[in-house]
Amino acid sequence: MNPNLKTFLAIFCFIWGVVGIVLAVANLQSTPADSTKAVLFGAVGMVGFVSGWLLMRRPAY
Repeated sequence: MNPNLKTFLAIFCFIWGVVGIVLAVANLQSTPADSTKAVLFGAVGMVGFVSGWLLMRRPAY
């Protein structure tokens, strides 16, 4: 995979993770706390963080 594309995708995934976590916090702080959506957004944000981390890792060979 092209290193520039890999870096772009990793940055996109990290931004995706931040947006997911921010939306989770926003849903938890709403007046009737919508915890179902908050958990969903939090899980999607964590998937973004993990995928960005996996893309930025160096190969172990």
